[in-house]
Amino acid sequence: MPLTVRRETHREFTVITIIGEVDKNGVPDLVESIDEALRATRPRLLFDLAGMEFIDSAGLRLLLGACERATRCGGTCALCCLCPTPRKIMDVTGIGDAFDIYPTMAAALAGGPLESPASRELP
Repeated sequence: MPLTVRRETHREFTVITIIGEVDKNGVPDLVESIDEALRATRPRLLFDLAGMEFIDSAGLRLLLGACERATRCGGTCALCCLCPTPRKIMDVTGIGDAFDIYPTMAAALAGGPLESPASRELP
């Protein structure tokens, strides 16, 4: 499935919705949305992954980089609504530990409850 990326503002969050497969071919579209969101002062990024079917190493690096950049600017970065395949990829690689993960967008926008908190801070 081709990649579709939407960026919207909900409350104080920039929600980036990812639908389809994130691989090296789709990364440029995602980079554009992330770069735009990171222009905000103290960006609060929320990635809605309900429609993301797959993510490769390029996509994982991009999400980690977005999280690091948001944190450096005094902002935050979280994921919500992970589907089984991307969740398994993140669990196997350990990358899921870098993010606060919420079961639903409503939970993320409300500040909890967390499905899994980040177990470490990124530099």
